[in-house]
Amino acid sequence: MLKSLSALFAGFLLVIITSYTFAPVAQAMMLDRVLVVVNDDIITYGEFQTALSGMRTKIAAMDEQMPPESVLEEKVLEQLVYEKLLQLHAIDTGITVTDAMLDQAMETLAKQNNMSIPQVMAQLEQDGISQEEFTASLKNQLLVQRVIERDVKQSISVLDSEVDGVLRNVNSEQPDRIYNLSNIQLAVSEDATPAELEKVTSRAQQLRQDIIQGKISFIVAAQKYSEAGNAADGGELGWKKADQLPALFADALKDMQEGSISAPLVSPAGIHLLKLNELKGSKQLLVEQTRARHILLRATTKVDIDHAVSQLQKTRQEILEGADFAVIATDISQDPGSAVKGGELGWLSKGETVPAFEQAMDALQVGEISQPVVSQFGVHLIQLQERRKIDVSEQKRRQAVRQEIGKRKVAEKYDQFLKQLKSRAYIDYRVPLDEI
Repeated sequence: MLKSLSALFAGFLLVIITSYTFAPVAQAMMLDRVLVVVNDDIITYGEFQTALSGMRTKIAAMDEQMPPESVLEEKVLEQLVYEKLLQLHAIDTGITVTDAMLDQAMETLAKQNNMSIPQVMAQLEQDGISQEEFTASLKNQLLVQRVIERDVKQSISVLDSEVDGVLRNVNSEQPDRIYNLSNIQLAVSEDATPAELEKVTSRAQQLRQDIIQGKISFIVAAQKYSEAGNAADGGELGWKKADQLPALFADALKDMQEGSISAPLVSPAGIHLLKLNELKGSKQLLVEQTRARHILLRATTKVDIDHAVSQLQKTRQEILEGADFAVIATDISQDPGSAVKGGELGWLSKGETVPAFEQAMDALQVGEISQPVVSQFGVHLIQLQERRKIDVSEQKRRQAVRQEIGKRKVAEKYDQFLKQLKSRAYIDYRVPLDEI
C-alpha cells in the first residue's frame, strides 16, 4: 500500500504528462493567506505547503538528494504559478474535463498502482484527503494535460530526415543478422515505358498473391517465371548478410519476417519478389498490429458529447444498413488527418492510441464497428479492418529515436509556451519567499 497521496499521484503524472511534474493533488485551501495572485485567481499558503510537502515526499521516494530549502521553495512556487496559468488558459480557451474523462483517469491511476478504485478512495481517506478535494485536483491536472496535448504536442512534428540523421551517427547495422533468401526476377527492358513497367509490376503483384494463397509455390514460380540465373534452383540465394545484398533488398528485409514475401521491388535489372526463408542472428521482434478507421466528432462539454454519441449511433446504423463508412468519414469526421483518407488510421501498434480508443478497438472482430467511444479528443466510431503480426525491430529503433527527438522538441516548445503565458499574465507575489 502506498504511504501517501502525494506518492500515489506522482506516479500517475509520469504517465499522463510525460516529463513534467506539477503540484501534488492534496491542495487544502487555506484562504487566510494569499501568496500569489495569478490573473483572477490565487495561490494560497495552504496550497504551497501541500505542494512543498508532496515534492519532498517525491524526492525522497526517488532516493535523490534533497536540494536546499530555499531552492526547493522557489521551484515549488514557480510550478504552482505555471500550473495555475495553464489551468486558467484551459478554461479561457474552452477546454473542459468530462465525468467520463475523470472516470478513465481514475481507472488508470488505480491500475498503475495495482489497486481498485475503492482501495484508492480508502487510501485518500487515510491520508486525510476528501474525495471532493481529490476530484477537483485531478480535474485540474487533466486540464493541464489537455492544454499540453493541444497547444504543445500537436504543434510538434519529427521529420524522417531528422531520424535518419541521428541513425547515421550510430551503428545502424546488426552484424550478426544473416538472411536465407530466395528471389524471383521478372525482366523489364532498359527502354521500357511507364505503362510497360506498370504491366510487369502488376504481373509481379498477381504472382505474389498466387503464392500467398497457395495456388503455386515460390520454388515452382521461380522455376517457371524468373529470369534470374538461379531460377532453376527455385530462386535460392542462400545465406547472406545485409552488406552482401543490394541496398534495395537489404532495406526490404528490415520489415520482413520469416516466410514472408516482399512487395514487388523495382531495380534497373527488373521487378523482384524476395522471400525471407529463415533468419539467424538478431531475433525479430514480432508485435501485433491493427488496421482501423474511425469517424471523430470533437466534443468537450457533456452536452456536446451526448449529442455526438447520439449522432454516431445513427451513423453506425446507417453503415450497418449499407452506407459507405469511408464516404461518411470524409463527409463528417472532424479528424482532418484521417477524414481525407476515408477515416483510415493505418497500422497501429499497442500504445499508439489513447486507452479508451485502444480498448474499444481491441474488443472488435475484423469488420465490426464499435458503439460510440468517448475519449479526450471527442467521440469516435471505430471499424476494425485487419490484424497482423510484423517484425518491428527496425521500426522500434526508429520509433525510439523519433520519440527522443520529439521529447526534446516538446520540452523546448513547452518552455516557450509557459514563458508566453507568463509574459501575458498578471502575477503579483504578495509575500516574498524569505518571509513565508
